[in-house]
Amino acid sequence: MKRKHFLIAAALLLFTLYLVGMVWALDSSMDSGAAGEDFSAIEKELEKAIQEGKISIPSRPSFEENEEPTELCEGMSHWVTYSAKGSRSEARHGFIEIEGYTVPDVFTSLVYKGIGVTFSSRSYHWGDDGYWPSAKVAVPEVEGPSLSETDKETGWKITDKRPAGLPENWVYVEWEEGAAFVAPDRLKDFVDAMQLPLLERYGERMEMSRDELEPKENSD
Repeated sequence: MKRKHFLIAAALLLFTLYLVGMVWALDSSMDSGAAGEDFSAIEKELEKAIQEGKISIPSRPSFEENEEPTELCEGMSHWVTYSAKGSRSEARHGFIEIEGYTVPDVFTSLVYKGIGVTFSSRSYHWGDDGYWPSAKVAVPEVEGPSLSETDKETGWKITDKRPAGLPENWVYVEWEEGAAFVAPDRLKDFVDAMQLPLLERYGERMEMSRDELEPKENSD
């Protein structure tokens, strides 16, 4: 009799454990489904935010949506204007200002206080043109002779070798046919003296400042 009671109790215990296991599995499945739905909803919100430009993604500069200039370092700012903003023909135009001087479209690249900038042109109505920060350019590592007294008075030295003892705020600039180190307050004089040709932003030479740049007609 005792053996019979023992077998019944064991069977009830196993059945109870089975029921508990089923309930746990069902609950886990429901939680997993809810988590999946939550993740899907978050994913959709993120995608929507990216499309609306409310957040930036790694492949695009974090300053691209700014209406105000972005300070790349003390003394240098980056400006962005738009053409046909919000359309498929949207284009961005980059400008660089160094110690109050808006750098004209004459340099293929420049470096100021360790921050590199390159000039780009576009072939379509959409895309980027002008000056944009770049980690691919840097001041030459090869060191050359120190600045002469004449170089210091002139405010620049045409060379692709970094002069020994160069002041840290001098700008390294490159153009189609050469390179130089220029004092920031002599950039305008250097450009005027060298008579460097303007680079093309988009199928034409842009002789306008960032404030004068007129949006191109929308081709849509």
